[in-house]
Amino acid sequence: IGGGDGKVKKICTEGGKWNLSHEALIDGKVTSLSLSNDKKELIVGTSKSKIYRMLTSDLSFMIHTDAHYGGINDLAFGNNDNEFVCIDETGILKIWDNSEYKTTFTASGGKNVEGCSCCVAEDNSIVTGWSDGFIRCFDPQSHAILWEVAGAHKGRVTSVYADANYI
Repeated sequence: IGGGDGKVKKICTEGGKWNLSHEALIDGKVTSLSLSNDKKELIVGTSKSKIYRMLTSDLSFMIHTDAHYGGINDLAFGNNDNEFVCIDETGILKIWDNSEYKTTFTASGGKNVEGCSCCVAEDNSIVTGWSDGFIRCFDPQSHAILWEVAGAHKGRVTSVYADANYI
């Protein structure tokens, strides 16, 4: 059973009673489930544009596909041509690995904040501009916000640049 709370539940009906045997929590509302022909695996789709592979035995899972679910507002290569960073209109920031075709980092600027611009600094931190006028800097290793400048602009920060001397 898949729910709008992001939970997938395995229910056993032995003895005419419904008993919860396993439960998994994934990112986003469950929008679709499909059982493999051998009944050993589920493919699960979510409202956050993710597809998961899930074992039916214990509901353990791995992400199969990840995607932005809003329009891309900016993207930039960093110091490594195998990776690039994207920021979308829903406020999601992702680093994509070109060789593996998957995301290696995902972050958000906050609730109801649109992502506007991004660049990769020389130290590989990610400098971003947002619709609330903030500039936020993320560390892709720790997934933490390193710093932010509130009110850097009266409106949307639509372009950012960073080097050793300037932001």
